[in-house]
Amino acid sequence: MASLKSHLHSGPPHSRKEMIYHKLRDRICSVQYPPGSILRETELAEEFNISRTPIRHVLTTLEHDGFLVVKHGVGNIVSEIEPRELVEIFTVRMILWQSAGDFFVSPFPEGAAEQFTEYKASFQSVEPGDVVGFGRANNAYYIGLAELITNRTLRDTIMKLFFQTSRMWLVSLPALDWEEVIVAVSDELDELSRLIRLEDPIGLGLAARNHVFMARRRILEGLNMELKDVRRPF
Repeated sequence: MASLKSHLHSGPPHSRKEMIYHKLRDRICSVQYPPGSILRETELAEEFNISRTPIRHVLTTLEHDGFLVVKHGVGNIVSEIEPRELVEIFTVRMILWQSAGDFFVSPFPEGAAEQFTEYKASFQSVEPGDVVGFGRANNAYYIGLAELITNRTLRDTIMKLFFQTSRMWLVSLPALDWEEVIVAVSDELDELSRLIRLEDPIGLGLAARNHVFMARRRILEGLNMELKDVRRPF
């Protein structure tokens, strides 16, 4: 399993098991499989027309990456992240993005700024209340941003932490004002596009850090919590 785990976390799939991993991970992260859902080996093997052994390997990797928990007598259950753990992960994500400026590709690829304008259009085209559609747009945007990082270890770590927490953002989304969220995300994408046009990688990393900060605030708001309520005591 070591070789499988080392290749499944990010980047395009290169094998059947990787393809299945990416599909299941994306379904979890866009809450097509919301927290508490049970993933059954037999059903997945039938869907992907493959034996249960590789499905079992993929599910084990998803468990290792924090997407699933295994309960005896129940099976593989999509995990829910406790607010305290969520806040800790978001704190690390902010630190990583704040340090990412020196590791962006330079100069930025041609058309990169326009790509973020397209991500904005994707968010704006999602129907109000369509959490799954919002999740897909969010995944695409975040993958596109991370792909601008040249340091593979940093990129993979940023993506792993994003995928671990993104479903909780979507869980809290129905409690928020949909229009306000879309406007805020659109403004954030405009800012990223502007910084790319300015060839400002340091600014881009700091902006991404601030966007993670705001996402944390929105999640806690949607969960009707405040940061002081979930910080781990010393």
